Amino acid sequence: MIETILNNQAEIIEAVMGVVVVASLIVAGTKTPDPDTVLGKIYKLVEWASLTFGKAKESGVVVPEKIEVETVKGTVEKVDETKK
Repeated sequence: MIETILNNQAEIIEAVMGVVVVASLIVAGTKTPDPDTVLGKIYKLVEWASLTFGKAKESGVVVPEKIEVETVKGTVEKVDETKK
């Protein structure tokens, strides 16, 4: 088995590099889905295959943003509004 791996070393490296390149293209060209969905879990595997670790890409979790809203009394309040 080791002899087979050593004899086909170049082909194995080419195949691994091809997987990394294709996965990197997919990760770079798509939005990050919500990590709690099935697509999010599949996407996490693709990110791993593309060697994207840590904070190299957005998380896919929607972060609430505070916006100012004028109330009936004339005062201004900050309320949470989901980013779109």
